[in-house]
Amino acid sequence: MNRVGRRLAVSDIHGEGHRLLQVLEKAHYEPGNDRLFLLGDYIDRGIDSRLTIQIVQTLVKDGAIALLGNHDEWAIQAATHPTIIPHWMTQGGDKTMEAFGGLPSRQVIKWLLSLPLYHEEPDCILAHAGLRPGISLQDQDPNDLLWIRREFHEGYRGKRVIFGHTPTQVLYGEEGKWEIWHGPDKTGIDTGAAYGGRLTLYDIDTHRTWWA
Repeated sequence: MNRVGRRLAVSDIHGEGHRLLQVLEKAHYEPGNDRLFLLGDYIDRGIDSRLTIQIVQTLVKDGAIALLGNHDEWAIQAATHPTIIPHWMTQGGDKTMEAFGGLPSRQVIKWLLSLPLYHEEPDCILAHAGLRPGISLQDQDPNDLLWIRREFHEGYRGKRVIFGHTPTQVLYGEEGKWEIWHGPDKTGIDTGAAYGGRLTLYDIDTHRTWWA
């Protein structure tokens, strides 16, 4: 008999697709039974953004929900506004360009454009960066969902938000503290895969983690 399905979340993979496979294997992830949420930033900085996109696309086909991250949005913008490419390259886009042999294909850009900016569960909201306090979920600015930091971290209260984007050592104010961060009504799960930290898979309900 299958065990009761879990709700699992991971964020800010940043081209480290091999580590994503490792944490899913450690957790004995079961598509069709478990529910998997990926909170964006699949590309940039890591060694293989192309492979990571392929892995995430396969996971989505098997039932996972993937959200858009700000680095993914950068790739979309680079495809239509080449003038931003030099800046993007300084933020990890150079690794993405290397992996794809140039800009990601039209098919990849179209797929990124199809990704939602948030997902709501009965007891929590999942978003890449967070929410602006005092604004309803439906009225949130897409830019805030992808980029917000301090205003959300310090001021948000409401339904629990699970987010990435800001490395947890920043949230803790302690260098090298790559652990899940819990604040009032919010949980940060970017444990620094792109910065020498970990990629962490997080069980939303039990708080158990698996990392690589």
